[in-house]
Amino acid sequence: MKQIVFVCLILMLFGGCKIDTKKQQELHIVCSTSIIRDCVQEIVGDACEVKTLMGPGIDPHSYNPRPSDVSLLNDATVVIYNGLHLEGKMAQLFHQLGERKNVFCVADGINKKSLIYTDPSSGAIDPHIWFDTESWLQGLKQITEDLCKAYPKYATKFRTNFKRFSEETKQLTAQLRTEMQAVPREQRVLITSHDAFHYFSRCFDIEVSALQGISTTQEPGVQDVVNLVNFIVNRHVKALFVEHSVSPKAINTVMESCQRKGHHVRVGGTLYSDALGDQQSKGNTYLNMLRHNVHTIIKGLK
Repeated sequence: MKQIVFVCLILMLFGGCKIDTKKQQELHIVCSTSIIRDCVQEIVGDACEVKTLMGPGIDPHSYNPRPSDVSLLNDATVVIYNGLHLEGKMAQLFHQLGERKNVFCVADGINKKSLIYTDPSSGAIDPHIWFDTESWLQGLKQITEDLCKAYPKYATKFRTNFKRFSEETKQLTAQLRTEMQAVPREQRVLITSHDAFHYFSRCFDIEVSALQGISTTQEPGVQDVVNLVNFIVNRHVKALFVEHSVSPKAINTVMESCQRKGHHVRVGGTLYSDALGDQQSKGNTYLNMLRHNVHTIIKGLK
């Protein structure tokens, strides 16, 4: 049924809807995720409002497009997405959209040597690139240049805004790295539901492990639970972390298994992984998400 709905949406996009030439002369940006939307809004400033397909708390791995997405994408003059299969089946739609309007991929601007391969034999790449701020800024710099080429009248504004945002991100990263060092190395172990934090691990010098794979659609097996529980017990891990956009069911299963082995472990807090929180949350922007995650981890592991 979901596949039928997806095919129907593609037909609606490329069959029955025409591009409004007048709207195409204006700037209408649609991003796939809330994380990308926030960063792109920082770049474009007040030149336009940036909209998103997947709002706060929405898991991009399992996202199924809605009929309302058709009008959003048709009105867009620019569509920006993460890539590396983060958006699942939506990647096909973005690729086809690129034949008729500006579609930019953040991952395309990142040095391939910076990407983390989860399975070198198959070429599978971890898509959670926003958690390594240096790599993420590479991608956003290319997005900035793509936008400048598409809308040269805003070029100075876009480049100025990106420079400011880049400096803010670098300063925050340096500060958070220093703060993370307050946790003794042997305690600096992050356990989460799904494998979304390898770039975060590289950026903030913390060991990571998870129950599920890089996609939340991958169900863990019995042996996955056994292996993670043994790791937690052997390393004397004190806390596990749930994710804002992922069901806590898997983490609860691991906690119960640890208890049966006589090892007490608690929930150290909730992290933002694949999506931002709502406007009232501590993870309502990209920079606030980074700040919240690091502070929550430090508090949970001490």
